[in-house]
Amino acid sequence: MSAATRKPRAPDPGSLCRTWCERAQRGELPPLLLILPPASGEEETWFGERVCSAARQGARAAAGLELGDLDGGSPDFAPGRLDEFLGAASLFAPARALIFARAGKALKRWPRLADALAKAAGSEGGPQWIVVQAEGAGIATAAKALTARAGEAGGETLRFRALYSDPPPWRPDPDASEAAEFVRAEAAARGLRFDAGASGLLVQVAGARPADLIQALGHFEMLGQTRVDEEAVQTVVAHSAEGSSFAFADAVLFGDAGEALRLLRRMERSGLRAWDGRRLMPRDAFGMLSSALSRELTRTLAVRTALDAGAEPEQAFAAAGGGGGMPARKKLERRIGRCDRARLEALQEGLLEAERRVKRAGWREPLHALEVLALGAFKPAGAGSAR
Repeated sequence: MSAATRKPRAPDPGSLCRTWCERAQRGELPPLLLILPPASGEEETWFGERVCSAARQGARAAAGLELGDLDGGSPDFAPGRLDEFLGAASLFAPARALIFARAGKALKRWPRLADALAKAAGSEGGPQWIVVQAEGAGIATAAKALTARAGEAGGETLRFRALYSDPPPWRPDPDASEAAEFVRAEAAARGLRFDAGASGLLVQVAGARPADLIQALGHFEMLGQTRVDEEAVQTVVAHSAEGSSFAFADAVLFGDAGEALRLLRRMERSGLRAWDGRRLMPRDAFGMLSSALSRELTRTLAVRTALDAGAEPEQAFAAAGGGGGMPARKKLERRIGRCDRARLEALQEGLLEAERRVKRAGWREPLHALEVLALGAFKPAGAGSAR
């Protein structure tokens, strides 16, 4: 297929959301805007909720527009409220608009609602525009009348999937993932600038959910920061489970078994809470810690391998997935000074053994498997492995 005939790449969810939020705030909405789950992949409702919020702002700022704002997910929702709004003329303004948010369950429970909305959309005397956000599996059938009407009335359908947390294979830089790009775009809108490596690191510690990433940006705003580097990211998350997982990985890779054990025992004593406030069960904590260690092991081994092959330092550190600024560079340099290739491979084997103990041997205290790893990771050569 030639470049001229190649199908254009669909915009990422973050860019699509920003475009429609801007349109909604300007009042540039079609007669019917449907926000539905993606045809494939994981649904992310945050984007649709944000478009609805922007539509509310735009409607409230518009002169002569009466807004009907219904929440189909509320326990107090009754179908008669939608019927009443669609069937009544405006008493206070020459034009009306409707937002029907979290409508998935309501549309499936009362199929006639979709027919009523479809009939009203774009009709003479009906709302100037209607936004329907319908979430959940199996909504395609319930919203069939609406999707057909959107095509007839000049409406549009948006489908928001989750952000990709991994970078594309042709650019293996953590900063190149969709989620990291989302972070930088949202940060710029708030007057925050992320240094190289910082947005990718934030995705690693906070995850790719937009709500969690926005919450993280709020932390930096509260601290009065305008520039965010990797060190700032790690400082902000230091007291979360994600921060503890990075501290544990650092302790193991620096060869500080005492610090690794101290972190593990503090986690056993006090428990762990994720960035979003969730309390983690021991098995989930093990998964987070082992994942962080695996990721940092892979980065460090990439540098070690490149150096051993004769690469220049700049090329070798680029092999870790894109610089990330001087703090990250210095940390990798310290690791390399402590770890030859054999030691890194031994750590990888130790981590695999810890995972086998938890997932196959059924160790009741998952963090104890990481204690064994920490104790055995830096035994002198020839001392044997922890089994």
